[in-house]
Amino acid sequence: DQRILIRTYPSEKGSELVIVSFDIPENVRFKREWLRSVLKNLGLRMLQKSVWIGKIKIPEELVDDLRRYNLLQFVEIFSVGKTGTIKHVI
Repeated sequence: DQRILIRTYPSEKGSELVIVSFDIPENVRFKREWLRSVLKNLGLRMLQKSVWIGKIKIPEELVDDLRRYNLLQFVEIFSVGKTGTIKHVI
């Protein structure tokens, strides 16, 4: 299916650093581009094309859509309590 609902997710600042990493297959490149757009609109910053970082809360609606689009197996979301050496990024 080549259709993905374009929507705006609620963006809420968080107290902990969130890292979103993904490895979405080439044959569904449009889903990869969609996710990058969503992460940028949420206020995350790109470290690498498939690694994004920021102090936000990941909206449940986004997790629901990742499940709906069969992407959960390709996406990892980490919450970091202490930033260590990447503190300079935020």
